[in-house]
Amino acid sequence: MLMFFVFNSAYSQNIVPGEGVGPFKIGQSYEEMSFILGFKGEIKTYDDYLNEVLFTEDPADALECLIGFDYYIKFEHLLTLPVSYVYFKNNEINQIRVTSLPVYYRSIAEDIITLEEVHFWEYKEKVHEVFGEPDLVKDYNDFMFKAWFYFKKGIVLNFRDGKYRAAHIYKFPGAGPVREFSNN
Repeated sequence: MLMFFVFNSAYSQNIVPGEGVGPFKIGQSYEEMSFILGFKGEIKTYDDYLNEVLFTEDPADALECLIGFDYYIKFEHLLTLPVSYVYFKNNEINQIRVTSLPVYYRSIAEDIITLEEVHFWEYKEKVHEVFGEPDLVKDYNDFMFKAWFYFKKGIVLNFRDGKYRAAHIYKFPGAGPVREFSNN
């Protein structure tokens, strides 16, 4: 019971580009994440990701694969924060994905904002006004997303039907990898 109280009271409902989401921070260990949640989650491998998540997408066209990770935890029903994937490299969080999909996540996602005060379901015009011109825009037809990449800020914003619906948080991978990714 105490763990639940600490977990909820410590929650910041912010997405901080390049740093983290709520209690999950880039650089935290798997053990720290498990302690915060009160459970471990199922560890999945890079190959599991290719087979279960990417399907027909080319790994060279997926930023999370370019940045790299050893394993990830997939959360399907984390009912306090809409985190869907937490990626680990050398046993530390190096990427986090949050989403307002599926629709039943709306009640937990609607209070999640970026530090710039962009909410899920904001129209792309509002996001553009706040974040500025993206470094790169890509269409991911298999996922029905248009992705806006802000590499140096450490965030990718995904849009569906012109509204912001998911985000990917990471540390800037450097100019070389960004150039390689942008040319795919």
